[in-house]
Amino acid sequence: MTGCRRTGFSLVELLVVIAIIGTLLALLLPAVQAARGAARRVQCANHVHQLALAAHGFHTAQRAFPPGLRQSLFPSPPIYRGTSLFVYLLPYIEYGPLEEDWDYEQPLLNTAGGPAARSAAVIPALLCPDDLIPENPFARGQRHYGMTSYGGNGGTRSYFPDLATVDGVFHTAGPASLPEANQQQVRIEMIDDGTSTTLLFGERNHHDPNFQTFARIGWADSLATVGRWSAIGGKRRIVDVTMSGHAPINYRLPFRYDQRLSACPPAGSRQDFAYYEDLRFCAWGSRHTGGANFAMADGSVRFLSEDLSLMVLQALSTRDGQETVDLTDYP
Repeated sequence: MTGCRRTGFSLVELLVVIAIIGTLLALLLPAVQAARGAARRVQCANHVHQLALAAHGFHTAQRAFPPGLRQSLFPSPPIYRGTSLFVYLLPYIEYGPLEEDWDYEQPLLNTAGGPAARSAAVIPALLCPDDLIPENPFARGQRHYGMTSYGGNGGTRSYFPDLATVDGVFHTAGPASLPEANQQQVRIEMIDDGTSTTLLFGERNHHDPNFQTFARIGWADSLATVGRWSAIGGKRRIVDVTMSGHAPINYRLPFRYDQRLSACPPAGSRQDFAYYEDLRFCAWGSRHTGGANFAMADGSVRFLSEDLSLMVLQALSTRDGQETVDLTDYP
């Protein structure tokens, strides 16, 4: 009598195969995620490089870099209105028609039109693929604003504007500039520290759960609303388009609202918290692992580590501080 031939798999064999496939997938997934993260970081680096080229294109045409924010004071009632560096760069990042329609005389009119407003445009070149922006564009009342993941180098301190050091490349200019009126735009020959060792653009990180606990109770603007590329209205809107060396790369608030009294210094009041608001809004950063992308004033792009000392970061932030920085020491 001929025996029966087995034609299928046993349950044990099937489970072994499934276990092997699961192990292989577990080993492969981190590599896939790392490759995707590296690709996003490269795309982001291309964006900051594009912004550097755009700034140089503007400089060639206007013999100066654009202002961080050209600011005017409108009477009745007195209120600040401005035009940001990204508006001036629109023709150089393939958004010339948007800039041609821009209302420079009455900047707030650029917010008219709801989600279709000029200020609400979502511009891919101004966004890092790793940045977490909850809503883009976002609405503040009837006004809509597109967001950016990048900012210009505001020096060793860019915010609050009354306290700005004005030693970087981008700051407020025009009749209502701060901390002094009629501050002038920076020309490339004013970068005495060397264009290869002076920051031009870098990244902003919108993710900080601890900081958001203070925003929720009204002690600070939500990070989700900071980084409006148009930076139109208000005395403090330079915060949207510049960062500085006032805080380390990837600085995040180290405590929640319910831990505020144990902070050093304590943040027992809204006035006390302004110290931390200043640090966080100034801080360069990203969600890339270990640091952030920067474009130097010569157009080159570097990934700077979050372990970079604050002293070196501030030396890279000044245009004429006479500091010596050898970036070959910071691969």
